[in-house]
Amino acid sequence: MKQGVNVLVVPAIVTAIALGALEIRTSAQRPAVPTRPDISGFWELAPDGRHVPAASLAPAFTPAMREAAAKRDAKAVRWCNIIGIPAAMDTGRPIDIRQNAGEVVLAFEANAAPRHIYLNRGAHVPTEEFDPTTNGDSIGRWDGDTLVVDTVGFDPAKGLTAIPGGGFRQEKAHLVERYRLLDGGRVLSVTFTWDDPTVFVGPHTYEFRYFRLSKDYEARPAPPCDPFNDERTRFLEAQSS
Repeated sequence: MKQGVNVLVVPAIVTAIALGALEIRTSAQRPAVPTRPDISGFWELAPDGRHVPAASLAPAFTPAMREAAAKRDAKAVRWCNIIGIPAAMDTGRPIDIRQNAGEVVLAFEANAAPRHIYLNRGAHVPTEEFDPTTNGDSIGRWDGDTLVVDTVGFDPAKGLTAIPGGGFRQEKAHLVERYRLLDGGRVLSVTFTWDDPTVFVGPHTYEFRYFRLSKDYEARPAPPCDPFNDERTRFLEAQSS
């Protein structure tokens, strides 16, 4: 009787071993799921965190056009308009970044709309379905440990349009950003590359480096802005005169 039991048990053990070996081989053959860096947190741009070379402006972007764009920017400041990109990325206040599988959201402690970077679609919204905005339409993808963000659909007549290094964002502006963590996750490097043949001779690139704030940092409201404050208006007009 014992001999019969052993005959039944041995094949069961052999089968279990075989199945275990098969599982190990199958697991080894499965592609590894990449671990994406998490850039969530509060980030602040320090005075030494800017590397901005001078832009090479296209001859067609005349001084008169630059002066008109600067006047529109001054008017946007005067009337407390939403500032948009690129100004929202350098306000002197921290940026709150939140990331999940579908998107990355940037919230600003300034008079700017939250920025949504969509990770779940690979193409921009058709122009007939998307009204140009101060932030544009942003889609992102991961290239290894770097988040690559592609943005079009800017409104050239709204918000602050001055681009660091020279030039202003216009209707055909195309922005590509690369977000990458440095120094063990304590620094967030963002390179900005603007491409617009109506403004620049070639692509214009600069880099900002943001420093991670402590986990106990609490967001603050945007500074007050009253377009009907006469003293403020006189102060602004004195700067432009």
